[in-house]
Amino acid sequence: MKKKPDGFSLIELLVVVAILGALAGIGIVTYAGYTSSAKKSSAENVMQQIALMQTEQYSVFGSYYNADGDNCTPTSGTTEGIDTTLFDADTDENVISSDAGYEYCVAPHSSGYQVRACMTAKCDETLLTLDAKGQNNF
Repeated sequence: MKKKPDGFSLIELLVVVAILGALAGIGIVTYAGYTSSAKKSSAENVMQQIALMQTEQYSVFGSYYNADGDNCTPTSGTTEGIDTTLFDADTDENVISSDAGYEYCVAPHSSGYQVRACMTAKCDETLLTLDAKGQNNF
């Protein structure tokens, strides 16, 4: 009687590694899609918060916050300006989180104002807008 060897053959191990590699590849792509959609959703929520603060700004001062100019491009500086002016945040604290990778600005618009947001590195591709009437492109 012949004794079977203990363990796996090289072919069996290679098949298992190939299957795990394929599953990992699918999982990484799926995870990246989930994280990018979550960041976009977070940016949309921040834009809604800015719109609410614009309403409060108008009720208190009779005008909207439009410090960023007609052709504003979202940057870290414009985001900090919104933080300090609309949300009364100190320089140490950030109400608008930059963790999601989006930056914001507020521009004058025919409806009163337009909140703009874009991803830090891809501002031409991912510009999100929301105006005083609630019209948006997201």
